[in-house]
Amino acid sequence: MTHPILTSGVAIDRNMDPISAPGIRQGNKETSSSATEKRRCPKVPEWLLPSDAKGSSNAKGSKPSDKCLSPSDAKGSVLSDNHHYMPKIMSFGPYHHGNPKLERGETIKLKLAADGIQLLVAGMKDQPIEEAVDHVYSIISGKVEELMGSYDMKSIEKYSAEQFSVMILVDGCALLWYIFLCVCSGGDHEDYNIGYQDLSLIHQDALLLENQLPYQLLFQDLLKMTEPELTIDCWRVIILEFFGMIEESFFQEFFGMKEQSFLRKMKNYCCALLVWITQIIKRKSETSDKESKRCHHLLDLYRNYLLGPTPKHTENGNSGNENGKKGHKVRALVGDVKEQVMASFRNVKELMAAGIRIKPSPTHHLRDISFTSNCVTACLRLPPITIDKSTKTLFFNLIAYEMSSDVDHHFISYLRFLDSLIDHADDVKELQSAGVLQNNLGTHEEVAEFFNTVSADLESNFLAYKDVRVKIRNHLKSHYNSRLKMWMTQCLDTYFGSPWTIIAWVGAALALFFTAVQTYLSVFPH
Repeated sequence: MTHPILTSGVAIDRNMDPISAPGIRQGNKETSSSATEKRRCPKVPEWLLPSDAKGSSNAKGSKPSDKCLSPSDAKGSVLSDNHHYMPKIMSFGPYHHGNPKLERGETIKLKLAADGIQLLVAGMKDQPIEEAVDHVYSIISGKVEELMGSYDMKSIEKYSAEQFSVMILVDGCALLWYIFLCVCSGGDHEDYNIGYQDLSLIHQDALLLENQLPYQLLFQDLLKMTEPELTIDCWRVIILEFFGMIEESFFQEFFGMKEQSFLRKMKNYCCALLVWITQIIKRKSETSDKESKRCHHLLDLYRNYLLGPTPKHTENGNSGNENGKKGHKVRALVGDVKEQVMASFRNVKELMAAGIRIKPSPTHHLRDISFTSNCVTACLRLPPITIDKSTKTLFFNLIAYEMSSDVDHHFISYLRFLDSLIDHADDVKELQSAGVLQNNLGTHEEVAEFFNTVSADLESNFLAYKDVRVKIRNHLKSHYNSRLKMWMTQCLDTYFGSPWTIIAWVGAALALFFTAVQTYLSVFPH
């Protein structure tokens, strides 16, 4: 079976030996430059051959580590459940490499790497494939110290530089090809012995904190060897589609993987064009925001897109001289603490009793939380979210990442904000009725217990969602200080709280109107 390289139209036979040159497989009988000789990996060919993939792993294993790219004792009492950090099918990186429970995943990974290496070397059509593979290995081995420094040294001390380079080469090529396969090739996974149940588990494994590969290696160093059209920005969008953060899988159809109508082709073309223009504007704009800095790994990239852009009021608040900034931050911090002490934040049921309605935000970004109010009623908009077993694992890994690195605790702040709204199962029920929360985990009690437990001992950012909290507090204060507003809110909730009561009131009003008209006409027939 062949897998076409989309941008070049070149098809490389998957069953072809990608690195069969005697200079690699038979003791370097063919000479090359001294730099290549020093960085040559003699065991890479055997690892990447599809026919030899089964059981072809001789790198030393390493014990699972509680640390990742930014080592820290992140797993405390709340995060002590280790099964949320253990890969189920496939390991990436050194922390879980060699785990006997992942032998089947190792076989799958080696087959994926065999095709992944062909995706990379397709950009070097003027070189023999064995030299192209050596070039890929030379890039990794040339930065081996930097790459090894990305991990906890205690967990990789058993690896030599050569073993580590081989492992990163195989894992990086396998991950890139798997992402490419799922998004751009219509999910053709049967040739790799990947079942449908394995797909979600591999997706989940790719977002584990202890299963990350350096982002610079994947999307800056390795992608330089692909065709020019496979740019870093293009891969960012492909990854978002891989993780289900783009609503329509337009890449599968845009690249001609399915038969489709002309109108649908045009629709997908417009979608792709819009994404491309957005990426161009993003590159040309000033990137002063923290989230625009280089990502560390896939989990970090996923987190940045999950959080969404920084609100405008936060960006505007960063102007002024340095002293003014410091003074403003101190005053804001003190004011926020005072507000949290004065205002005991209400749960969903109590907010609704005060005339606050819960509605879904227009986007799924966790920063997209807003509050608007009028004289009597108000509206709190929250991003839609789905809670299931995989969500729990993702949440624990995002929490551990923020606790083990120097990034701001934006995700933890979101969990704390949501926890302040959820006290009981009734709160979960109301959020689900509002279209904000989809419960695929179990009972509403289990969801409420999860949020109340996971964020109990976490430290959030005091300034997160500060404007929303202040507006809610002001609305509650105005509501409970006015008997008229309380009475009007109670009437609206009692008599106009559901479509059925509204229909009943409209029907009664129409009946009363027609009765009055009939009475009038009977008294004054002319």
